[in-house]
Amino acid sequence: MVLEHDWGETALGPQADWSPTLGTAVSATLNSRFPFLLMWGPELVMVYNDAYAPMLGDRHPSALGRSAREVWSDIWPALDPMVAEVMAGRATYSEDLPLVMTRHGFEEETYFSFSFSPVVEPGGQVAGLLDTVVETTHRVLAARRLGVLQRLGSLPRAAHGDTTEAVSTALGVLADARADCPFGLVYLADPDGAPRFVAGQGVGVHGELATSPIPEQVSLAMATGRAQTVTGLAALLPGLANVGASSAGQADVDTAVALPLTAAGAERPIGALVLGASPHLPLDDDYRIFMALAAGQVAAAVADAQAVAAERRRSEERARSERARAQFFTDVAVTLQRAVLGPTVLPEGFAVHYEPATGTLEVGGDWYDVVDLPDGGYGVVVGDVVGRGLPAAAVMGQLRSAGRALLLESRSPAHVLAALDRFAALVPGAAVSTVFCAVIDPRAGTLCYSSAGHLPALLVEHGGAPRLLAAGRGLPLAVVERCERVETELALPAGSTLLLYTDGLVERRDEVLDDGIARAVAALVEGRHLAPAELKVRLTERLLGDAPGDDVAFVLFRS
Repeated sequence: MVLEHDWGETALGPQADWSPTLGTAVSATLNSRFPFLLMWGPELVMVYNDAYAPMLGDRHPSALGRSAREVWSDIWPALDPMVAEVMAGRATYSEDLPLVMTRHGFEEETYFSFSFSPVVEPGGQVAGLLDTVVETTHRVLAARRLGVLQRLGSLPRAAHGDTTEAVSTALGVLADARADCPFGLVYLADPDGAPRFVAGQGVGVHGELATSPIPEQVSLAMATGRAQTVTGLAALLPGLANVGASSAGQADVDTAVALPLTAAGAERPIGALVLGASPHLPLDDDYRIFMALAAGQVAAAVADAQAVAAERRRSEERARSERARAQFFTDVAVTLQRAVLGPTVLPEGFAVHYEPATGTLEVGGDWYDVVDLPDGGYGVVVGDVVGRGLPAAAVMGQLRSAGRALLLESRSPAHVLAALDRFAALVPGAAVSTVFCAVIDPRAGTLCYSSAGHLPALLVEHGGAPRLLAAGRGLPLAVVERCERVETELALPAGSTLLLYTDGLVERRDEVLDDGIARAVAALVEGRHLAPAELKVRLTERLLGDAPGDDVAFVLFRS
């Protein structure tokens, strides 16, 4: 082309009239495989080689022999100061210089590294300049896009399990990369597979998206699993995404790509990512690969959030099932225990409470009993069998039945416990059980009691003076043969409050037993003016809380 060009029609004139310096410079330019551009004379007439021609785009081959000012008029304001410096005899160098040019019919974002060097005629006059240049657009864009993908890949795991939040976080990364992603839209599949818009960034006309071609292409991408290209958006949706989309300038986005969001193990796409293509970059293979990789990262973030949400739902379902199972077992335990403990209709002045250890089928060995005696008195028993579960409950039932029968035959708590000693020795698992037995005579105003290794009962008189009933204590049941049982009788003034209880009411792992008993005394003194039923509620609130760690049984009596 250089040999056939009519140079006589240019400012250089016929080749035969070229100076040796010009001839040498043209020869060096044409015989290099590196991109070279020679600009000669005041008119800066262009001579370039094969490696330089692609940089001209549609301006090749008409650029040959024309003035560089004319050919590169769109970027000349950036080049003119450099040319002036070279004409003054000083070389220049620029690395990854951003230039916006229209070599392909649109304002294109490009990057170049180049050096302008003076070409000097004999005598020292600068007659032209040599442009040694390489286009770095692909490298700059690749590095920029790799940074976006790295940020997407570094998003924290979606521990929250919220897909909308995961989508918004990913779109936040893309919002910082609007030079490559002017806008982004995410659609996720509903249970029936239909796309549902979730979130977007960079969009200025939300209300018109539904009637645009985008939803149709999203559905197609999700149905086929292949990316779909949407064009003509600049005419259909002017203002869709132009503000701040690129440093190259403002222009309506005309093209977008709907990419399926594919998760590992999923039979079909879980949604689609729609990315706008920059109006200042060609939608080439590299650009499409970047978009596909971005969609892969978004799909991973969404799939992760969905997996966390699914696991959370499964955990909640398991928890609900476990709670229902525990409640069922607790109901069974309470029903069984209350069946053993007998009817809840009590004589006037009494209130009772039984509560198994929380969350188990541990129908335990704690029990209480209130027996109407023939002479108008009351026999009261609270006991605790070692262990839990059905074996302890079976032993408890036998001891309770025996104690009730013995109370109906004897008004002496010591005699009752002595007989229970002999009975417990015959019942496997009954040894070391503790029992507090008392006989109340309302007419005489007396209380007679005996304890087989049990915690002392509490007595609070009407005036508030508390007492621990520990005088009639002995060993637990069936520990030694022919254990001598003692009993103590005391006055029971009118208005006094009596509390018999098992250790679950006062025992805590993080404190000594005396502290728990002191807490029960304080609660009993504070509530001594309450009716027995109300006082029972007060004691459970103050002493038990929400989750007793052991079975609890207690009996209240107001004289």
